Amino acid sequence: MNNTIQIRIICDNLNTLIYYLSRNNIKFDHLYSKKDDHYFKIYKNDYKRIKRKFKKVRVVGYYGKESILKFIKTNYIFLLSLILGLTILYFLSTTMFFIEIHTNNEELSNKLYYELGTYNIKKYGRIKSYKELDKIKKEILKNNQDKLEWLEIKREGTKYEVLLTERVIPNNDDIINSPRHIVASKDALIKHITSNNGVVLKDINDYVKKGEIIISGDLYKGETYIKSLRASGEVYGEVWYTVKTVVPYKYVEYVRTGKVINHYYLDFLGNKMTLIGKYNTNMSMNNIKLLVDKPYLGIKIYKETKELYDYKEFKVTKDEAYIEAIKRSDKSIKNKLKDKEYIISKKVLNISPMSSKIEVEVFYKVYENITDTSLIEEKKEL
Repeated sequence: MNNTIQIRIICDNLNTLIYYLSRNNIKFDHLYSKKDDHYFKIYKNDYKRIKRKFKKVRVVGYYGKESILKFIKTNYIFLLSLILGLTILYFLSTTMFFIEIHTNNEELSNKLYYELGTYNIKKYGRIKSYKELDKIKKEILKNNQDKLEWLEIKREGTKYEVLLTERVIPNNDDIINSPRHIVASKDALIKHITSNNGVVLKDINDYVKKGEIIISGDLYKGETYIKSLRASGEVYGEVWYTVKTVVPYKYVEYVRTGKVINHYYLDFLGNKMTLIGKYNTNMSMNNIKLLVDKPYLGIKIYKETKELYDYKEFKVTKDEAYIEAIKRSDKSIKNKLKDKEYIISKKVLNISPMSSKIEVEVFYKVYENITDTSLIEEKKEL
C-alpha cells in the first residue's frame, strides 16, 4: 500500500471496528491489537472518515513517500547540517591549501611555482590524483633537464611538498682532463683488454684482485714521473661464482593474473568502512596509500591496491628436481649479466638429495666486464 499511514484506534469491540471499515469500503490491514488498542494500516485519504466515526484515533506511523516527507520535516535541521558538513568535507578533501618547494634557489623556486600553476597545482586548486601528479612530474623534468636531476611532488594532507635535486653540470674540461686509472672491479682472470689511453700494466690471463690497476694514467720516463692523464679502455675477465640452490619435491609457484583491484575505504575514528571495491582474498600483493587525512574531523580515506596472484602446485621426482635446480642456478647468474657477458662454463660441485628436497651446488666461470676507475691524486709534474 503506497501513501499509507499507521493509526491507533481505541475501541472496546474489534469486530464492530472491522465491520465499519469494511462497510465503508475503507481498505485496511489489521496489524495487531493490545487489549482495546488496535493498530491498522490505511490509506491517508481515509483517515478523516475514520476520525469522524471514532474519537480516540491518531496517526502513529507513516509509509512510502509520506514517511520520507515526514522524516525530512522532522529532521530538516539535522539534514541541512549533514549536507553542509559533507559539502565542506568534500571541499576540504579535494582542495589544496599549501605548496612548499624545498630549495634555496629562489629563481628555480619561482620558475617551479609558475610551471606548477600551468597544471593548476596552486593554492585552492583541485587536488590531483597520483597518476596525474606522476605525469606532471615527468613533463616538468623533461622541460627542465638542464636544471633538474630529480623531482618528486608529494602530497601531505592539504599540502604539496615539492622535493628536488638540482642538476649540476660539471665543466667539460674537468671531465676530459681529470686523471684516473682503469682498475679491476673484482677478482678475475683477464681475458680481454682494450686501451684507448694510458699504459697497460697487465696481460691476457693475468690474475688481478679487486682495485688493482690494469691501465695506468701515470706516465713515467724510466723511473721518473712525467704526468697523469685520464686512462680509458675496457677490460673483460673470467669471474667465478658458486651458487647453491634447493628445490623441494613438492613446491608452489605464484604467478601474476594481471588483475588489479582498487579498494577505497574510510577510517572514521578507527572504524573502517568500505567505500568501493571490497575484495577479500589471501592471494594478492597489497599496497596502501593515504589519500585524505583530516585529523580534526577524525577522518582518513585510504586506497588499497590489490594485485591478484594465482598459484601452481608442482610435484617432481629427484631427477626432475635436479634439472630444475640447474635451471634456477643458471637463471640467477644470467640475471646479473649485461651485453657481451656470458657463462663460459659450469661444474656441479655437490648434489645432496634428501627425503623432501634436493640441494645442488654449482660452480660458474663467467665472462664479465670488470672495468672500474680510480681517480689519481694530484702529483707534482717534472
